[in-house]
Amino acid sequence: MNKVRLAVVGLNFGRTHAANIRDGKSKGCELAAVVDKRADLKPHADSPHVPFFTDIGEMLAAVKPEGVVIAIPAQFHKAAAIECMQAGCDVLLEKPVTLTLEEADELIAAEKALGKRIFVGHHHRFDPTVNMAREKIASGDFGRLIGFHIFGTLPKPASYFAQDYKLKRDSGGGPVTSNGIHDADRIRFLCGDVSEVFSFKAASIRGYEVEDTAAVTLRCKNGAVGTYYISDCSHPLSEFTDTYFLERGTIRFHSSSFYRQPGLHIYEEGSLDESRGAFGAAEREKNIRTVRIPLQYPHAREIEFFCRMIREGIEPAISAAEGKKSMELMKAIIESMDTGRVVSLGTGQR
Repeated sequence: MNKVRLAVVGLNFGRTHAANIRDGKSKGCELAAVVDKRADLKPHADSPHVPFFTDIGEMLAAVKPEGVVIAIPAQFHKAAAIECMQAGCDVLLEKPVTLTLEEADELIAAEKALGKRIFVGHHHRFDPTVNMAREKIASGDFGRLIGFHIFGTLPKPASYFAQDYKLKRDSGGGPVTSNGIHDADRIRFLCGDVSEVFSFKAASIRGYEVEDTAAVTLRCKNGAVGTYYISDCSHPLSEFTDTYFLERGTIRFHSSSFYRQPGLHIYEEGSLDESRGAFGAAEREKNIRTVRIPLQYPHAREIEFFCRMIREGIEPAISAAEGKKSMELMKAIIESMDTGRVVSLGTGQR
């Protein structure tokens, strides 16, 4: 079977995708070209057989890839994705799908008009711990989902902020946009759509225009409520990132999507033995199942799905419309941070 020919646009984060394709970590594809406007990043292409371009249009005309992985700042997503679709390519578009709901609608319309498909790179949906939790919650074994607590402590060095767009709200800066979009998508994936959010922000450590820390309370449409904490300056030492509370059990995990240290990729579920009629948690036996999962590469798995999407004509795992819903939640969190008000979703009363 011929390998799907993919191009990667953007070698900041995109170098991860390029390396996975080039080194065979993502099966069924080959790296046809890389693009970055910064010519000094050419060494990251790291192959004499892979052409390097500084212009998307030149690459599309010269190489004619079957699919394009776009990993550039979100403010440029719409234009780049439309240009690639006009050239006949399907697109894997890194998160968030766009920076505004209006741009997302324009991109969805262009996708339909051009007859191509956009797959949004919410790679947590390809992580085994996330999918184990989703299956257990959906099974009903532990009853209904009641609540959850999620946190992402992602400390970043000063060098991360060398690019100005990471410091400003209107260009996609701040941890809620850059990293929290994954958490927003994971909340929706595991807990269902959200109806209301209320959030606080802090910027006392870095002092930039955008937050460095946020604390959020959420209500889901199915009645579950939860809390979410994210920070790019907090210390990260913790064994678990997610905890989900159900009627008859608890699920928690530490996912390899977020932290790549060997030995920390854990899925755990537990319940209390009520057969003896004891009431206090300390008096009841804990039944706990722990699964330690080898280091995973969800980014590589999403590239493999992208290749199947192109070769077999299947629908995207995360469509542009689905990506818009997660981006809407992300923007509601930001709106609440900036205004100090509860923000409702899906009611037309934003």
